[in-house]
Amino acid sequence: MSSLPTCARHPDVQTRLACSSCDTPICPDCGREAAVGFKCPDCAAHADATTSGRGAARSAPSLRLGGQRSAARTTSSGDGVGAGVGVRAGVVGLAAAFVGGVVLWPVLHGGMFFLLSSGVVGWGVARAVYWATEDRNSPGVRATALALAGFSVAIAMALAGLGAASGGIAFLAYPAAIYGGWIVVRQR
Repeated sequence: MSSLPTCARHPDVQTRLACSSCDTPICPDCGREAAVGFKCPDCAAHADATTSGRGAARSAPSLRLGGQRSAARTTSSGDGVGAGVGVRAGVVGLAAAFVGGVVLWPVLHGGMFFLLSSGVVGWGVARAVYWATEDRNSPGVRATALALAGFSVAIAMALAGLGAASGGIAFLAYPAAIYGGWIVVRQR
């Protein structure tokens, strides 16, 4: 029976896990979650440096190795968002939602064009929220981005009057705007 390879950084730990970039054996404590598989700390650091923090590894799931459960370390990639940054995200997002509502107001009767415009405005509002947080990510930032993306449609409806659009268009405009915001959120 052949023995398992050992982690390059922890020679006393046997592993079946290898870096998806350089094929170096790594243990669950060293592995960083990547788009495909796991990366060693060196390749993960290189990927973080080339993506300016946007592709940074978040937290790797727990891995089962040899019957023992081991949780991979969590790396910090700007997951913590302070109160000042959160307030700035809310203010910038609210301003973007208001501008988006003003942009949507004239096309409110445009049918399908209104739905497409809602998606584009939702994308812009969510992007403004992430710009205000300097591309930091947290559940609060994601919720703020999506809520304000939908709020832009409410602003357009309020500016035009509640009965300005048919029920079907008004009903579909909110998900269109939120989906536009979701495109930005899921990239994080």
